Amino acid sequence: LGAAVDEPVSPSNSMLECYFSLQLKFAAHYAVKAAVPIDVAIDRCTNLRRRLNLWGNAGETQWHRFLARVQSTGSDHAAQLALCAEYQRPHSYSELERSFGCFSYDPPDATGTLRIHFLPPSGFNSSPLAVENVGARMSDLRNLFAHVRRSAPMARTVRGVSWLYNLHAYRRLFPLAYSASVQAVRFPLHLNGSSTWGQVLNWRQEVKVAVRDQLLARLDDMSVETPWEIFPLQAKVATSPIDVFYEQFS
Repeated sequence: LGAAVDEPVSPSNSMLECYFSLQLKFAAHYAVKAAVPIDVAIDRCTNLRRRLNLWGNAGETQWHRFLARVQSTGSDHAAQLALCAEYQRPHSYSELERSFGCFSYDPPDATGTLRIHFLPPSGFNSSPLAVENVGARMSDLRNLFAHVRRSAPMARTVRGVSWLYNLHAYRRLFPLAYSASVQAVRFPLHLNGSSTWGQVLNWRQEVKVAVRDQLLARLDDMSVETPWEIFPLQAKVATSPIDVFYEQFS
């Protein structure tokens, strides 16, 4: 999940060395605070499963093997990083037919609520949220909702939860009714996706130095009940009837 402008990044900035390392440190701190094993903390407080491309039923067995081996490393940070490299898969197990450029969606739940997500693929030459790319993002949304209209007629509501709703560059992509609905989250957040962790990376998938340093500096302030509160930006929620998307993107 990238910001709309360039930001300073870590000089030696492989995802393995920086992003994975940061998440492992976060999980280790949570494990001590919550008095839980490190594998439980990783499962609860990181999005490593998604970033290792082990999401969904197809990746479940490998994910549990990874966690078991992490548990056996104790507090050996280097060994845990090595396991991340070993278990990372080049392709995601996620449903690619529900991905459209930078956007994807989860099928409607029992109430007809459809969740949308934003995760830019690699290969961009500029921020996917930059002014010059607004047209392309609108096209992503147009294709996504055309697909939803055909394949998920039971969808009634669109919902998103993300730190990106703090950014005008992101909110401007959506119908006014949806953007106007953005508000603070009043329910427990999950840290196993990118709705909070995404703010640590820029659009090149590099760790932002300032965000990393702020997060590390606040680890001692972490609350077991609300660990996401130590992140610089808090996720927000937006929701609206799906019809407003059909009207704008049809």
